[in-house]
Amino acid sequence: MKKILFVSGLSIGVMLVGISFFAEQIGLDNDSGWGAGRSLILKTGIALLIISALGIVFKDKLTDFGQCISRAINKFDKISYSTQMNIFSLPVILIVIASYIWFAQPNFEASRFNYYSLLAIAFKKHQLYLVEEPSSALLALNDPYDYGLRKRSGIEDFPWDASLYNNKFYLYWGPVPSLILVFFNIEELSHIGDEYLVLAFMFGLFFYYVVLSYSIWLRFNQALPSWLFSVSVLAIGLSAPSTWMLNSSRIYEGAIIGSQLFFIGGCYWVYSSLNEKSPSPPKLILAGLHWALALGTRITILPVILFATGMTLLYVFKQIKPFSFKSYFPTLLRLCAPLAVAAIGLGWYNWARFDSVFEFGLKYQLASVNYTTFQNLFSTDYINGNLYNYLIHPLKFQKQFPYIRAIENRFSNERLAGLLFISPFILYAGLFVKGIVSPKKDQAKGFLDNWLMLIFAGSALISALTILSYYFPATRFSEDFMPSLLLLATSSLGLGYRNLGNNIIRKAYIIFTTLVAIYSVIASSLVAFPPHRAGYAAAFIKGIYQFLGFR
Repeated sequence: MKKILFVSGLSIGVMLVGISFFAEQIGLDNDSGWGAGRSLILKTGIALLIISALGIVFKDKLTDFGQCISRAINKFDKISYSTQMNIFSLPVILIVIASYIWFAQPNFEASRFNYYSLLAIAFKKHQLYLVEEPSSALLALNDPYDYGLRKRSGIEDFPWDASLYNNKFYLYWGPVPSLILVFFNIEELSHIGDEYLVLAFMFGLFFYYVVLSYSIWLRFNQALPSWLFSVSVLAIGLSAPSTWMLNSSRIYEGAIIGSQLFFIGGCYWVYSSLNEKSPSPPKLILAGLHWALALGTRITILPVILFATGMTLLYVFKQIKPFSFKSYFPTLLRLCAPLAVAAIGLGWYNWARFDSVFEFGLKYQLASVNYTTFQNLFSTDYINGNLYNYLIHPLKFQKQFPYIRAIENRFSNERLAGLLFISPFILYAGLFVKGIVSPKKDQAKGFLDNWLMLIFAGSALISALTILSYYFPATRFSEDFMPSLLLLATSSLGLGYRNLGNNIIRKAYIIFTTLVAIYSVIASSLVAFPPHRAGYAAAFIKGIYQFLGFR
């Protein structure tokens, strides 16, 4: 049978080569030159000839090779499920790490943005304000927060978006990243740009993605093929807007990614602690520290932290039977003490800078909007418009690589791309409703499973509502809810699979899920592709086209 197959391939190869040479004589091509079609037919014919000839000559060796492959597959099937996951996921993890570095393009010579380092230098000098002093021209303005007045006066010699108060510059972003940097000396800090912190935070976030997804998969998704775990890791790691944000690594992106790193990290340590017979004290302390660091990195994550803390304490409360405050208090203390310290520290930090416990400096920032008079930062009136901006904002299609581009939003001057178009993998998050509302016996693994699902769902919803209510739309803000949403989607894959009884439909589900994940990675990467580097990739793709015979 194999010999017949190889002989048939040899015959077809000869026929295709003949057609390519005599295409003009037999009427298939009116052009005497070698166009794309004739070149492709010739290359296909030559490839068939080579493969078929090798198959005939080395038929016996191919049979032995096939048997070796078959034996290897049988041995692989006997390996534990978790080991198979490790084997498949390792190359994917390396791909994601390499992609992060490639998109970030760290420049060790010069940095455009180094706000975190500037604040760290101020801390090392035992002050809360930046070393740079406001110019006399800026201070002489009647209203230095008026963008139009500054523009007309030609005053631009100040750190953009910094807060001006009592003739000093401050930063309204959380101080935690700068506190991390104080371990470097001033000379080193002068070379550490915000992009290094963004890249480091992204690596940390991806680490927690992997370890948390791994735990989730073994608990929820063992009915799925082990290789599908690596596909989900790829989708979580490279779905928008992560690579997009690495292209524009500033303090804005650093605050968002840093807060998500510490929040997701806290979720991992809580889940790991509660997954034991009795909550592990060190892990609960680590969870509280992570969530405290998240709060000190980006204050808008406060509602999410409160929700996650409340859900955790509720879970512990339900587990203590009979309930006693004496048994409950240690857990309460370990989880909430770091958060209390962070809240008190931030209150003092604000009071020392702006004479108010609740003022973080947003009101006094030097930006394109005068925040001393503009009060509608958050409003439910913005939700409908932002639903369009973040979910279904159209893309621009073009003939040149990278083929798709985000379209600039006229109001914010930010490029936006609908997440449903570039990262449809998040739609699998909706499957969790089925598991929570009407779980089957094989899906109901206790309140801990529901707790984890609700943590992701509630965190994503709270963050999304916060961002949707904010007047200024920007792609980077979607990272406030995407990590939770992507982890929820991964957690829900097994629910969708188990709800399908037919084996053929289940196989179709796996194939479709794989295609959706791969599409999300490709679309997200293309939209995030740096414009100044598109020429290299376009030349590479053009070379492939030419080799295949396409123009």
